[in-house]
Amino acid sequence: MAIHPTGAGTLLPPEQVAHLSLVSAVAHSIAIVSTLLLFLGGCGLARRMASPDRISFVAVVTLAFACVAVLIATAVSGFIIPDIWQHMILDVPAAARQWQIVIDAIFQINQAFSRIYAVGSSMAILLWSVAGLRNGGLHRAVALYGCVVAVLIAAAIAVGHVRLNVHAMAIVVGAHTIWFILVGWQLRSAAFETAK
Repeated sequence: MAIHPTGAGTLLPPEQVAHLSLVSAVAHSIAIVSTLLLFLGGCGLARRMASPDRISFVAVVTLAFACVAVLIATAVSGFIIPDIWQHMILDVPAAARQWQIVIDAIFQINQAFSRIYAVGSSMAILLWSVAGLRNGGLHRAVALYGCVVAVLIAAAIAVGHVRLNVHAMAIVVGAHTIWFILVGWQLRSAAFETAK
């Protein structure tokens, strides 16, 4: 999220739109690879926390759906919208309003898939946290953090208080990242203790 472009592509001169498109493609390509790594980490976590109640399995399936949604949102934001900008700046000025309608509509598609990701990944974290509280495997404070953050994010999005612009998405991703790092650190520490 730190390198995500925030410029309004429709207001820039053609050479800056080309640069913004390149930066957008790089930033969103990194996001796509990060999503793959997130899902692989989720698979490892599900395997590690597997229990007869299958809550961890449901969590990884929920994360998979969320990852599909964020891949669509990433492709739209990183590749489709910049391509439309480039077509728009080459067209006659009289068509600008029509292009803006197209960009606005595609942005709404991006927002829908971003919300699906934010709520879906929050629900996956909630499920893993509940599994950790029920079955062990997670430190109680980490599990409680996951429960609180997941519910707050999902509720804020559900009631419409959060529009997932770059800054809001950075908060969502940051809160989730803290949970995943804490869980990874804890599981890694447990693996070292077992190996001794």
